[in-house]
Amino acid sequence: MKILVIGGSYFLGRWFVQLAHKEHDITVLNRGNIPVGLDGVKEIAADRHNDDELCKLESCGGFDAVVDFCAYGRGEIGQILKHLSGPMPSRYIYVSTVDVYKKGTGAACDETSELTDITEGRDEEKESDGTGVFSPETEYIIGKTELEHELISECTSYGIKGVSVRPVILYGPGNYAPRESVYLEWIRTAGQIIHPVDADGYFQMLYVADAARGLIRLCEAKAGELKDAYNFCTDEILTYDSFERALAGAYCLYELGITEDNAFTRVDVTVETVTGRNIPLPFPLTKAESEEYSGKRFAGLGIPVTPLKEGLFACFRVG
Repeated sequence: MKILVIGGSYFLGRWFVQLAHKEHDITVLNRGNIPVGLDGVKEIAADRHNDDELCKLESCGGFDAVVDFCAYGRGEIGQILKHLSGPMPSRYIYVSTVDVYKKGTGAACDETSELTDITEGRDEEKESDGTGVFSPETEYIIGKTELEHELISECTSYGIKGVSVRPVILYGPGNYAPRESVYLEWIRTAGQIIHPVDADGYFQMLYVADAARGLIRLCEAKAGELKDAYNFCTDEILTYDSFERALAGAYCLYELGITEDNAFTRVDVTVETVTGRNIPLPFPLTKAESEEYSGKRFAGLGIPVTPLKEGLFACFRVG
């Protein structure tokens, strides 16, 4: 099938293109700063916010699907759709985030759960820090939530299926976010990690290649079978302790001759110390800031899930 990819240079987008181009006709549209460089993949250099540059899409003919990895603000989905020519795609798959869900409900969020209220703060001009400026994280969540609503309205007007994909914490080779790479760097340079001894936070993770395969499955499925949204996650709940056990097991696979007991040293610190010293631990530290998400729909896609230890081993191996 013919798939238009918006983005495709970084992490999940790059993994998707690398896997999908083996079976499908892929066209990538991005600013061209980081070429994809794969045989058979057509690359269009254009700024998605520039109408004149987006006119390049009009000579491509129709697409069967659009997968959008880099929509972050109001109007960006509609901007793409209005420049497509030929037969319209049967689906527009928008990569969102589980952060769009309303927080603090105490229940595991499934795809029907309430989204965050984007009128709070923006329309009432609430300030979280007294500056009148939202944090980058808040702006990110507001933008993603606005686009969830835009996806529905725009796709309905064009008569195509809109699908929101909401990943949990993605990890794996090529990850530019400072998550598992923080631990790899600590282990390689110092042989030790920082362990928040009194942390009761929890989180969910998904290997990037599994997420990419899930997106391919959504492209290939019959449009009539697609749901409006999918949490990309499993139901496995992780803690700092279980993550560190998997990390030790992965390092044993990578560095032969060591055991999990001596893979690295854990330096115990309190949550208060972590927050007070701004130590860059990448996961929720407390139960109050933790959320749980249902992975039932992702499981229904039939994607084999990479065990955490195996995925972290790939991170060590690739570097």
